[in-house]
Amino acid sequence: MEWKKAQVKDNNSVEIPERWLHLYYYEALNVLFRFENSLRVFVYTVLKEELKGKWQETAISGGCIKSETKKRIKQSDEYGYLGHEITSPMLFLNSGELIDIIVSDAYWRYFAKYFKASKSIVVTKLKEIGTVRNSLAHFRPIKEDDIDLIKQNTKHVLMEVEKALVKITSISALVPTNSDEPWYVKLKALGSENITLSLFYCEDENWVRLSFSYKIPTLLKNKVTEEFYTYKVGNLRTVEVLRNFQVVKDNCIYIADSYIFGRLDSELDVASSKEFNVVLSKRTLTDNLDALESAIRDIITKVDEETELLKSDSLARGTLVEPKHASASVRTGHNNHRYWQVTLDTLKSDSTKVSEVEYWGIRGNHVTDFVSATQQYPWMPSSISDEELPF
Repeated sequence: MEWKKAQVKDNNSVEIPERWLHLYYYEALNVLFRFENSLRVFVYTVLKEELKGKWQETAISGGCIKSETKKRIKQSDEYGYLGHEITSPMLFLNSGELIDIIVSDAYWRYFAKYFKASKSIVVTKLKEIGTVRNSLAHFRPIKEDDIDLIKQNTKHVLMEVEKALVKITSISALVPTNSDEPWYVKLKALGSENITLSLFYCEDENWVRLSFSYKIPTLLKNKVTEEFYTYKVGNLRTVEVLRNFQVVKDNCIYIADSYIFGRLDSELDVASSKEFNVVLSKRTLTDNLDALESAIRDIITKVDEETELLKSDSLARGTLVEPKHASASVRTGHNNHRYWQVTLDTLKSDSTKVSEVEYWGIRGNHVTDFVSATQQYPWMPSSISDEELPF
């Protein structure tokens, strides 16, 4: 048997062998992949908001999310050499189970407000999508008309769902400094020389983003040549916030890092910051304000203590702060412009080793099209598509 490959041409067009499946099969895969994973994020978000730390007790056929997905993860580990290592229970729920959770008598009251249709119509449209999905998943032939159906049904069913997902992943409005919201008044003054806190909310003010910015300390600097330096720097371990502060884990929807931009100061010390973001509803923040404020104070205190420890002993390691290696080298850019390129890759969290569902990796910003254009979903260790350029 001869397996012919697709060819990428010089103009980035792709030539597909005629013997391959019809093009609409790939379109169906794209729509269904994005539909199912968007549904996963949505179902998790609603369950976490409503049930907090007990969300994994949600009933599914055969048991609950925690017990059933634990079995599936263990089975998957037997073939760990295949594909990516996946630890999130949400990625082990299939579309049928997600739909059953949404429309069940026990949980429909949590989901109903996100659909502009009656429960019976939502069930019908979701099951129609599921029928096409199952045909493709089990390698039965599908019709080209089926693509129009799943696209239309996805649009109808996920219209409000997408708005909700965009809202929690694109929180960018700084809370005004004269806000008299009790939660803002209580949290705005928190911070220290090492870590600062900025407060954001979404347009309707129902979701809040707590942005912690850690000033990366240079612990050791080694001049290798005039154009190359190595460093030992302090790194804030984002995932350990979830593991060591239960009140934060129970009440947040997710925690995500921001991209780190490498910079040096005039003394050629690292002058970058590492930012992580805690996203939760204003309702949850208000209801648990005292406990969350106390946890944030404890986080800041621990970061301060451990940063000072590492500054005096670069071989030490704290619970939240650890030493990591970095480097900087001179590069030549456009028009022979010379600049320092600072490499801080070791400060990134390895998502393949994170089992906490609340950790979503690098923070995205989905302005309108979460469902159809997301490059990397939460819990996935790699992107699923390239970035669509605006030209």
